[in-house]
Amino acid sequence: MSAQTVVRPVATPEEQAVLHELMAEPEAAISDAPLYSPQSAGLLLLGLLLSPEVPKEPKDK
Repeated sequence: MSAQTVVRPVATPEEQAVLHELMAEPEAAISDAPLYSPQSAGLLLLGLLLSPEVPKEPKDK
C-alpha cells in the first residue's frame, strides 16, 4: 500500500510577490493590435470573386 503525503512549499508573501513579478508580463501602455480596416473586407470579397472555380467530380463513363 502506498502512502501519499501532501507537500506544500512554504513561501513568504514577499517571495510570492517577487515570483509573481517575474512571471507576469506587464501590459504595454499602447497596444500594437491590428486595427479594424473596412477596406480589407472589400479586398477579401474581390479575392473570393476572382478565385478559380471548385473542381467538379468527373462523371462515370
